[in-house]
Amino acid sequence: MVANLAKDPVPRKKNIIAPPLVTEKYDYYEVSGSSEKDLRCEMSQKCIKWNDGKKYDSVTSWKVKWDYGYDRAPQTCSADSFKVAVAITFRYPKWARPGDAPQQLVDKWDSYMKNLIAHENGHRDMAVEAASDLSRAVAELPPVLSCDELDRQVQKMYRARMMKLKEDEVEYDTATNHGYTQGAVFH
Repeated sequence: MVANLAKDPVPRKKNIIAPPLVTEKYDYYEVSGSSEKDLRCEMSQKCIKWNDGKKYDSVTSWKVKWDYGYDRAPQTCSADSFKVAVAITFRYPKWARPGDAPQQLVDKWDSYMKNLIAHENGHRDMAVEAASDLSRAVAELPPVLSCDELDRQVQKMYRARMMKLKEDEVEYDTATNHGYTQGAVFH
């Protein structure tokens, strides 16, 4: 009898791809005023300085963390129960709206905030998609010779996906002019 070498002698367990655990946190800086000029001036003073050295009315930051166990077999190691978590922090202006604020200003602010939130949600969605992509990629990794090698491969995949995420975010901000083309502008 001849052994069939084309088939894996030990059937490989199909890894379950768990969706990322996403947590969102909201931070606000307060602005006040009863005119567009007053609000814009306060936002310009209190806005957030980002990694690129520039200031923005709002920013979204994220942290991706993961954990997994090892599925050890004779002479191989693969990931077991890979879990990824994404912590998102949104930072927005919050208008301490006076009771006598002109309705036109209220409407302009509300429209601005709706568009600003939509823009920042685009950043969140990219981070969540990158984490989902990492989960899929780890689940599809074939067994390797050692758990140390598995750790190196997962680290390499993580770094590549986070670098791509940062590049995608730069493209997104360039394409939308940091939300300007989406109506996320107040002046």
